[in-house]
Amino acid sequence: MRIPAYFALASTLLISITVRAQDVGDKFTSFAGFQLGSVNLANIQSKLGTAKVVETGDAGEYTASVCYAVPNGVVLFFAGELDGPKHNLGGFGFAKKTERNPCSNWPSTPIAPALDIGGLRLGLNLKEFTNIVGASVRMEGNKAYAFFESKRTMTEEETSRLPREVQAMVKTGEQQNYFDVVVSVVATFSQGRLVELRIWKTETT
Repeated sequence: MRIPAYFALASTLLISITVRAQDVGDKFTSFAGFQLGSVNLANIQSKLGTAKVVETGDAGEYTASVCYAVPNGVVLFFAGELDGPKHNLGGFGFAKKTERNPCSNWPSTPIAPALDIGGLRLGLNLKEFTNIVGASVRMEGNKAYAFFESKRTMTEEETSRLPREVQAMVKTGEQQNYFDVVVSVVATFSQGRLVELRIWKTETT
């Protein structure tokens, strides 16, 4: 999964919640019928229709995205450097408007989603946003950041794909048998109101 550049600022932007963070952060990882990490951009297009994949940046700044216009805004789906050549879904979000073009029209079916992820929606003020996030929030300019950290134990299949020497180290406890999971919530505000929301999920060893 992609680790956006702003993750490097996490230590100065925010003290992450670790206790029951997975339970809390999970409510932000599903939107418009898609779960972060479970599909790729091609799967999304097969359901919603063809949309131009726009690629920007490189290395840690690399992002591939598809965009769909809905009646009251735009919906965006993202993949980053660590989301692989198949562009696995690493992030999604919505905005009142975007300079990222072109955006295809959302199809007649499925019905366009409400622009709401875990209770976060356009028009919220910072206090409302913070209350819904339920975590420490730090402002950087006009952006608000919140991070949720947790761990996910590797499945047997995932462990079997590791190099043999690493598998042996996992069995002896010399190598961790879990993924470090980070769910990041990034909101952009204009005139005190939320105008864009992006959610990212990363899993690293």
